[in-house]
Amino acid sequence: MSFTNHIKLPWRTSWEVSGELRETLFWPCQSPPARAILLMIPGNPGLADFYIDFCTSIHTEFNSLDIICVSHLGHTRFSDNRGLVHRNQKTHSLDEQVENMICVFDKVCEEYEGKKVFLCAHSVGCYFAQQICEQREERVQRVFSLFPAIESIGLTPRGRQLWFMFQPGVRHTVAAVVDMIRWIFPIRVIHKMANLSQNLNADNSHLVVDKMLHGSCVNSVLSMAADEIRKIGTLNEDFYKQWGHKFVMYYGRNDNWVPIECFKKMKRVNTGGKVVLCENNISHAFVTSQSEEMALVMTEMLKDELHCELG
Repeated sequence: MSFTNHIKLPWRTSWEVSGELRETLFWPCQSPPARAILLMIPGNPGLADFYIDFCTSIHTEFNSLDIICVSHLGHTRFSDNRGLVHRNQKTHSLDEQVENMICVFDKVCEEYEGKKVFLCAHSVGCYFAQQICEQREERVQRVFSLFPAIESIGLTPRGRQLWFMFQPGVRHTVAAVVDMIRWIFPIRVIHKMANLSQNLNADNSHLVVDKMLHGSCVNSVLSMAADEIRKIGTLNEDFYKQWGHKFVMYYGRNDNWVPIECFKKMKRVNTGGKVVLCENNISHAFVTSQSEEMALVMTEMLKDELHCELG
């Protein structure tokens, strides 16, 4: 038995792409060589660890599928391949994040030449996937867009509630307060405070404290959110009329980031793809408590597209 069989998945590494170091999680296929690769693109806040349960559940259902998930640049602190903590102090714009994600996609295509390349994207990650497909459509086999935040984010109910948090003065103040909290309180106290959260389980709240609750990371998360509101406007209907056949799009029924009107519009615009409305009461933030439920849905959608050819 190989030593790697004793290592719990996913494998964790840092990956340099176009001069930027990315936190990367990797699930190698169970029966090498892989016949296809699934690239998971997170939403915002963009922490790959949030998607571990989701991706692991999918991975167990396919023998010949590799899965890669990358965190957004600057949104998390992580250890590099020498074990040293990587502190990215740069705040990346939405365009810079998208550009580097396209480079990630190019690297994946180079490594998996001749294999099927699938994208699975969540929330604003679906905007990233849209941009990748616009520029690399010939290499994208299929895009699975989960709760796609791809139009007028600032006009959604949640966007209207939180827009003030994304303003420069406010987000810089929030970031400074976060650094002050880390300086004043022992980490065990911060963990206890985080455990009081009603939105995250204990594991996820610890992830947030350890990897994201740093001033520079918080500023990056809020800065990208501000960019999303500024730059993601009306739906690119022409794109989905032309390339919608490559997309499987999954919408929630009570989604304050992606209202039901977005589903109705996409259903009308994208007549060549699959536009699905959730029947399982899964929330937009499924990674916090419904990863397995969403993974079951995703697995069935993937099997439908693959016709079970990956085993």
